[in-house]
Amino acid sequence: MASQVKSRWADDEEDAALEAQRRREKELKKKAKADRQRKVEEENLRKQNAATAMDDSINGHDGVNGESERPSKRRRLSPEQHTATIDPVPVRLLRFPAPEWGPCRHVDNFEKLNHIEEGSYGWVSRAKETATGDIVALKKLKMDNANDGFPVTGLREIQTLMASRHENIVALREVVMGDKLDDVFLVMDFLEHDLKTLQEDMLDGFSPSEIKTLLLQLTSAVEYLHSNWILHRDLKTSNLLMNNRGQMKVADFGMARYYGDPPPKLTQLVVTLWYRAPELLLGTEKYGAEIDLWSVGCIFV
Repeated sequence: MASQVKSRWADDEEDAALEAQRRREKELKKKAKADRQRKVEEENLRKQNAATAMDDSINGHDGVNGESERPSKRRRLSPEQHTATIDPVPVRLLRFPAPEWGPCRHVDNFEKLNHIEEGSYGWVSRAKETATGDIVALKKLKMDNANDGFPVTGLREIQTLMASRHENIVALREVVMGDKLDDVFLVMDFLEHDLKTLQEDMLDGFSPSEIKTLLLQLTSAVEYLHSNWILHRDLKTSNLLMNNRGQMKVADFGMARYYGDPPPKLTQLVVTLWYRAPELLLGTEKYGAEIDLWSVGCIFV
């Protein structure tokens, strides 16, 4: 066997001396760390004893032969002891009610009472919910182009009604289905009158105070729509419903659209003729909230 050749760079004595020096330094560091830890524990124990003696002197618990008897209740100073004596409380998750997805109810849950009117985008009837007895307005959407899918006018009406939760805007309660796929009904609040019929049947016109009250309700609803970037585009007296207590609600959102700034390109064939703004009559394709305000002025007149 070949003899093992020693490297000329190796120095066993020097390496051994360096290793011994490293061990001594490591032991000194461990000893210094242990001394610091011991001093910290002694200081904590001294503070704890001083606090206990102060509590005993304040509460007057001096025992026999100079010994202090333990008080019945003593403030715990050690957080470790405190947490050890208390049982952990089980964590409970808070549950909040949230709407769930589900199928639409059937129209058979409502009993039709009488027909009210036929609008541009549906037939409206008065109905009673059999479970609660509530009187509601049941609007059946016109599905003339059902072969091409759900009509966009119906989608817009549902979308804008759901986004328009205001005391002077008719509330959409739910959407129900019939036996056929094209039988879609909107369940809304029922109000006994509309402004047009009231004006035609009244012997005397509204008083100035009543006009102010009605206009305040109308402008409040229109302001809410415009603040949510919704154009009604068909404000007229027949679309303003009223109950027997004089509360007015804006209805018929079949022509309602979202708009923006700059205004999008829209059709000018909107709003009943006698309430239509001049720019619509002249064929403009870009307009905004001003066309609803013109209709409000016509209603006021």
